[in-house]
Amino acid sequence: MDRTELCRRYRAVPVPVVCDALYALGMKEQVLPSRLRPLLPDTRIVGEAYTVLGRAIAPVTWDEGIPLIEPYLRVFEELTPDCIIVSVNPNSTVGHFGELTANAAQAQGCQGVILEGNLRDTEGLRNIGFQVFYSELSPTNAIGRWEMEASQVAVSIGGVTVSPGDIVVADFDGIVIVPRADSKRVLLEAESIDAAEAAVRSEAAEGIPPMTSFEKHGHI
Repeated sequence: MDRTELCRRYRAVPVPVVCDALYALGMKEQVLPSRLRPLLPDTRIVGEAYTVLGRAIAPVTWDEGIPLIEPYLRVFEELTPDCIIVSVNPNSTVGHFGELTANAAQAQGCQGVILEGNLRDTEGLRNIGFQVFYSELSPTNAIGRWEMEASQVAVSIGGVTVSPGDIVVADFDGIVIVPRADSKRVLLEAESIDAAEAAVRSEAAEGIPPMTSFEKHGHI
């Protein structure tokens, strides 16, 4: 199953169902902290993790900061369709992602951003319909105050490790990380659970008791 098909099918499955699939398979449910909230509450995003690790730097002038920001800006030339940027920025108070970089990411087919850090330009982001799950807000500019330490390395958010290529599934209920090596079997299990829950939902509308449906389908 190629990346496009994998991500398309995951987009049809809510995050709680993906968590149930991991549970059913005896795998750890790698759920990111709920403090990461969605800019667009009704938008689910799915994609391969493209990781960025940033850090605060001793402030320098705007001109001195331009060479320091260049490696990060080059990242947007490397993004591929169906990716999600996972950006981690400890101990940094500036804005780490905004509307202009979102335009560049969207043009490359990037589906959204998981930002352990500060968001800015929310009006512009809403205007282009670009989803970001973020920790805090800050209108301040990163140039001369922040730099990218590394990209495409394992990063950690709330005790969950996210590796490049892992599948990120995120909606209003939360964000779950599926290890890439297990992504196909988790998807198949999630689709099976989703179908069972659809049957339970239909039976509930007919007045069938929940326990009866649970005994029949194994899910509730």
